[in-house]
Amino acid sequence: MNTKAGFRKGLLAAGAASVLAACGGGELLLLTIVTPLNGAWRLDGDSTQEGLQITSPSIDVQLFSSAYDVRATMLNPADLCGGQDNGSGLPLTGRYDNGRIVLRAEGVNNAPVCVDATVASLIRMNAAANGSRPARFYQNSRVDVNLNVGLWANEAGTVRLKFSEFQRPGGGDPGSIDNDELDVPVTACDYSPGVTVPVLAGEMDGFIRSTGAKPSIPSLTVVNGSEQRFTNVEFTDGATITLRNAAGQTVTLKRQRETTPLACP
Repeated sequence: MNTKAGFRKGLLAAGAASVLAACGGGELLLLTIVTPLNGAWRLDGDSTQEGLQITSPSIDVQLFSSAYDVRATMLNPADLCGGQDNGSGLPLTGRYDNGRIVLRAEGVNNAPVCVDATVASLIRMNAAANGSRPARFYQNSRVDVNLNVGLWANEAGTVRLKFSEFQRPGGGDPGSIDNDELDVPVTACDYSPGVTVPVLAGEMDGFIRSTGAKPSIPSLTVVNGSEQRFTNVEFTDGATITLRNAAGQTVTLKRQRETTPLACP
């Protein structure tokens, strides 16, 4: 049986929503919509069209907050929104708040809203009509999963996973995975209570545009062994992954800040 192929077919798109609860030894943060914003957001998903690049805050802020100030650059702007292109694009400033991002031209008094968008999925933001511009959408080229940031644990603290950065043979971003990218090597360590911290290995696929399947790892198997410790691992949003344990039960893990980060090879 081709487990990986079957898993890919079985994944369906869903909204990016979650609540981060206490997960045993981590910091308690109540979150609703946590979406990594880094990447190249392009109008209608077309790389030749207008684009948005979020320049701040850092990915650590994005992954542990549901509201924060944002700075961005609009590439090839169709509308300067009262601002000026500085040669690298139109500087924008605004705020992300619970799945909604509102941007205006930076340094302009009483600047009109340039982008008022709502997160629709890990790679899509739907922008409302504003000024002379109709409703539209922006699509990201990747998802900054950054699995290695924080500790992943369930509410009871009975399952605890620590991931390493991506180690691509040909190099590349250690924290992000491109849309439709397949088989990126993943390493994790099982820090669940009562477990002698085995190292696990698997392969991650990026967001599959044709099906809406989110970034996923079909299985995490004990290194130098054949035991599948976890299967059907899915990156639900910036704060949440779901998986099945060896008994076939679905478990939800939340990302937690670490005071002292655990190690994983």
